Amino acid sequence: MSIASLDRESFRKLFEENYNLLCNYVNSYAKDWDLSQEITQKTFVRLWEKRDEISFSTSSKSYLFQSARNSLIDYYRAHKSATVHAEKYTEDMDVKEVVPVEEDEAVVITHKIAWAVDQLKPKTKEIFLLNKQEGLTYDEIAQYLKISKRTVEYNMKNALLQLKELLKGKI
Repeated sequence: MSIASLDRESFRKLFEENYNLLCNYVNSYAKDWDLSQEITQKTFVRLWEKRDEISFSTSSKSYLFQSARNSLIDYYRAHKSATVHAEKYTEDMDVKEVVPVEEDEAVVITHKIAWAVDQLKPKTKEIFLLNKQEGLTYDEIAQYLKISKRTVEYNMKNALLQLKELLKGKI
């Protein structure tokens, strides 16, 4: 499917349906909401600018998520050298004391959930995140990963059971 045929209204609809999903997806990696919004906006701008050149064989959601992920990777590559210099600079500084910052309860809970999700097996984690963060249905996940819907259901069941066990008493 080519997006060159999309008019402004169709593109606006695609944007409105997927913007928050993409922001959440990027934020799951970046852990920085402002950066996540910036990356998502750049993803849509790039998509609009290159709409005549782009065609995709998967669903538009799959294409958008992969594009957003690539945009985040590009961002980190571009800023890697700046980070290396900043770390070197802070190593040279004489730091006397680090004062801990109190975290909001919601942030603490989010970190605990992220930790628990990281404990899942890679395939189970991928399926879980595709469903919960990207909003893909079981059928879409099965098609995207080229596995059966039953395998998706099995992995989701296991993910939920494992998360419940890992988070018992922590939240």
